[in-house]
Amino acid sequence: FFKKSFFLIPGLLFFLSANVYGADHLREIALPLPADIQSFKKIRVLVLQNKPEINISCRASFEVFDDKGNQIFKGPQLAGATVKSSENGIQWWTRVIPTRFLLVRSLGNSMQIGGKGVFRDEILIYKNSKETLDMINELSLDDYLKGVLPFEANPRWPYESLKAQAIVSRTFALFKMVERQNEKYDVASGTYSQVYAGKHVEDEKTSQAIEDTRGQILTYNNKIFLAFYHSTCGGATTAADLVWRVRPLPPLGGVECQFCSQSPHFRWQAALTRDQIKTALAKHKMPLRDIESLQLSNADRTGRAHNILIKSKWWQKDVDADAFRVWMDPAKLKSNLIIKIRTDEAGNFVFKGRGWGHGVGLCQYGMKYLGELGYSSQEILDYYYPGSRVKL
Repeated sequence: FFKKSFFLIPGLLFFLSANVYGADHLREIALPLPADIQSFKKIRVLVLQNKPEINISCRASFEVFDDKGNQIFKGPQLAGATVKSSENGIQWWTRVIPTRFLLVRSLGNSMQIGGKGVFRDEILIYKNSKETLDMINELSLDDYLKGVLPFEANPRWPYESLKAQAIVSRTFALFKMVERQNEKYDVASGTYSQVYAGKHVEDEKTSQAIEDTRGQILTYNNKIFLAFYHSTCGGATTAADLVWRVRPLPPLGGVECQFCSQSPHFRWQAALTRDQIKTALAKHKMPLRDIESLQLSNADRTGRAHNILIKSKWWQKDVDADAFRVWMDPAKLKSNLIIKIRTDEAGNFVFKGRGWGHGVGLCQYGMKYLGELGYSSQEILDYYYPGSRVKL
């Protein structure tokens, strides 16, 4: 896939809350395939944001350009340069360049970014509105996936499972490239997109899975869709439109899943103090003096509660359950498939639940087990995204 260039918490969080979008607005999660899909060749990944300085080194020859395409520096290697924001532009070593961004290109295909790792192809360093620096890595889509799959799937998993993950991750990335053509970047490098760590984490097995599925994406009715995935569904996946304010889509309508019971996240328990809950709610403009109870409501067919009723002496409010778990700590409240909430002797709220992640789309531990049973990547994707097609 080609895009005009100039520039495991397993599972994706994607949207914080169903309430992010207005009551009358539903987000499109399926988009027409571009007529010239071959023009989408490079993906732009936000790796660093709001940094006072960025350190770059490169063992091979390199070039640096300003926002007008003028070459500012070049050399056989870069022992280390400190880049800072300046009142009049961007400072490279001691020289201030009047530019909105610097483009650093490695002719040896890798650059070391201090404290962050090794990255392929090109680095764009932007001066943002906060007078700090953002760094975007621009590279080929499949090279990007090579830095994603070792985190989003275990390289020791069955090969057909890794191929399924490669197709899903490619589909997600290409959807974002199409959706965000007019934005500064396509995806971020953390859990709100897909975890991307650069060249130094690449693994031979996951890289081969990417190569063996080259060009393959998931479509529905000749549209590319957001191929959501998560670690562990806990017994059944749920519909995307029940979790976020998005248009319903059959491949993301949810399926039964009896394949993830061996996941370490199939069952979980977490305790939160009343003060922890009050502090988190206050940050989201819900100050409370006390909390009398938390009650689950609006459960779907899988048992996932999509609302939590918070009661105090003088006030009660229904809060979106996915937003609530992100506000509290999604590493503790691993899903909204909460079976029970009780209070312990100390007055803390104890949550018992199943699964890890939002529960939409591909269940990764289910994918792992299906691969162990001998199912192909195509069969795995057909199961978790019913009605979808793998398209070259």
